[in-house]
Amino acid sequence: MDNGFRDIFCRETAIAGIILIVLIAAILFAAPLFTGGKSTERVTPPSERVMQGLPVRQPVHPPVTVLTNGPVVTLPAPDHQTNSSLDYALEHRGSTRAYMNDSISLSNLSLILWSAQGITDPVSGKRTAPTTMHSYPLTLYVAVSNVSELNPGVYIYIPKTHALSQYLNTTGRDQILSALGRRQVMSAPVTIIVSGNFNAFKERMSSTDDVPRYISLEAGHVVQNILLMETSRGMAGVPFTDFNATAVDVQLSLNGNNHVVYAVTAGYPADL
Repeated sequence: MDNGFRDIFCRETAIAGIILIVLIAAILFAAPLFTGGKSTERVTPPSERVMQGLPVRQPVHPPVTVLTNGPVVTLPAPDHQTNSSLDYALEHRGSTRAYMNDSISLSNLSLILWSAQGITDPVSGKRTAPTTMHSYPLTLYVAVSNVSELNPGVYIYIPKTHALSQYLNTTGRDQILSALGRRQVMSAPVTIIVSGNFNAFKERMSSTDDVPRYISLEAGHVVQNILLMETSRGMAGVPFTDFNATAVDVQLSLNGNNHVVYAVTAGYPADL
């Protein structure tokens, strides 16, 4: 009797174990059906990701209408008088992602933009940053949040006349900063976005394979000039490329031959 009871008990236990395994498997299989196929793990909202310094893939909003006849602001002539040396700027340049709530003066913005693409020889048209085959394929879009004597918005820098032409209003600026999706742009008085005209090289080169590399190198020259000029004037910024370039292209209404390749902030460091 003991052996028979033991056999029955073992058999019933085995059946119960099998039933339990089947039930667990069924629950695991059916769970996605009740959650819409989505993981129940918490997803960090975009606003929190921005504040944590994590990349954010922002939705592509319809672009704001470009100001085709936007106001033109003539910038002050660059004031090159400074006690800061190039050695100082090279030694003290550093990336900063948090800024004080202090405005940048229009004269300092003038210097920053001149250092990036300013004309150094009016006859030849040569600029502060080198270029290949005299192509000058870059355009600077200046997202202004806090500059004295300048309304917020997005401007295009015009090297030939050392001026700014307003391109987008504050709504357009906000959508561009959102598309960039980095926490540093939320507190920076100025964010400069560099785009490249790929046709400028395609028209001069037999092969187009190296065009993206040429554009990227030229953007690097420009952004380094910006960072050194900022440092010489007590400011700082951070260059970055980890953003949704397609979303920013859309917000700037760029066509298929022009693409955003780089961005850099400018402001007074909050940790000084």
